[in-house]
Amino acid sequence: MPQPITFYVGHQGRGHANRAMAIIDALPAERAVTILTARPALFDGFARAVTLVPLPDEGAASDSPPLALAAQPTPDILHRAPIGDAAIRATMRTILDHLDAVDPALFVVDVSAEIALLARIASVPAIGIRMHGNRGDAAHLAGYRACVGLLAPFDEALEQPETPDWIRAMTHYAGGLCTAQDVVPGKAEARAMLGLSPTARSSSCSPAAAAQARPMRR
Repeated sequence: MPQPITFYVGHQGRGHANRAMAIIDALPAERAVTILTARPALFDGFARAVTLVPLPDEGAASDSPPLALAAQPTPDILHRAPIGDAAIRATMRTILDHLDAVDPALFVVDVSAEIALLARIASVPAIGIRMHGNRGDAAHLAGYRACVGLLAPFDEALEQPETPDWIRAMTHYAGGLCTAQDVVPGKAEARAMLGLSPTARSSSCSPAAAAQARPMRR
């Protein structure tokens, strides 16, 4: 049996979960997959067989750390690392216990600089999912450095001009990741739906044609 693959999926919004499902759907059926997330419900109805490991919802924790600890400044290489937060300790413990138990071939992190750094400290190869835009702060750079590779859910043509060469070299540009299964119409079919000539150049279409095209939007 091949080594399993583990995903850490952020729970703020569906984008992280949709990207994970798109990647997991493309993996061989014999490859065991575990998803670590604070919102397992994001994967309700996902047809692929996966193991879901719930993480504590740190935002819902009722116990606040002492003010003196909460006021401690966060190091530049971290985005969120308050001191005295029991929920964060429980999250890190759950992740480390899982990584130790299954010894994954890869740990796909979408997205967290802290979890990428944790993977490196725990001697586990991590793949970091990149976010578009200027991510040149110390925490993002440290998280990228900690990974063995990066995956960008966008085309290389959309890369920020200031992105360092070493990040580009580590990155696989996926050109877009989503869970939609609808067939994308070809150029001729799309032009016909918009009421355009098959060959003429046009920057606009009639209101009626535009209304017919709206169902194509995702």
